[in-house]
Amino acid sequence: MSKKSIGLALSGGGIRGMAHLGVLQYLYEIGIQPTVISGTSAGSLAGVFLAAGFEPKEILEIGKKEKFFSRSSLKLKSGGLFSTYVFERILNKYIPHDDFDQLNIPTYVTATNLVNAELVVFDKGSIATAVKASCAVPLVFEPVHLKDAYLCDGGLLNNFPTNLIKDKCDKVIGINVSNIPKSSIVKWSYKTIIERIVKVSINYNVEDKKQLCDLYIEPPKIETYGTFDFSKIDEIYKAGYDYAKERNDELLSFLN
Repeated sequence: MSKKSIGLALSGGGIRGMAHLGVLQYLYEIGIQPTVISGTSAGSLAGVFLAAGFEPKEILEIGKKEKFFSRSSLKLKSGGLFSTYVFERILNKYIPHDDFDQLNIPTYVTATNLVNAELVVFDKGSIATAVKASCAVPLVFEPVHLKDAYLCDGGLLNNFPTNLIKDKCDKVIGINVSNIPKSSIVKWSYKTIIERIVKVSINYNVEDKKQLCDLYIEPPKIETYGTFDFSKIDEIYKAGYDYAKERNDELLSFLN
């Protein structure tokens, strides 16, 4: 366990969030564990499992068993959008207390309120409600109705919530699996345009948040995987693990 208090910020990214787990597995192996966590979308899902006491490898196995971000696990609603119930079901199964206050590590989850266009930060109450709202990717999942709010992916307003924990720890490690390179699309269809708009919108707010990291980790080539590319889950996890291992000397220096 590291002596300094370590904050961990995890970006969104759908199935690319499995790269978070690969990076985290290596961090755990060399003694770097967080004392506070913030996460958006897939990052919130990984974050609350960590905060509940699960090891990164365990979360990977749960993800494979429960089919995190797999099209086959989604249920289409009458309005043409998928239900977020899949996230609620999984979380209630493995974290049955469903209470932020009972997590082992303080955790912050972001969502976007479509009614007033404001960021919502959860650190109290129902874990399942917060995470399913944070994972509600625009134009894919139906918004989550909570009181007078309709909530969706926190990435719209904060996809890399380093700012939420900067003053709550000595150092911040940020892991971004949602980088967006120049597009290689030759023929633009309606689908590719919509997908690109969502990615650009979500990643626009990441750049300034990078500056708050004491250690920034962005596994290379993760952007080549689709949001729901579930068949590549082991490959994505390994990409995160191998990249963290490559930075071993830097990580060990970070401990000191």
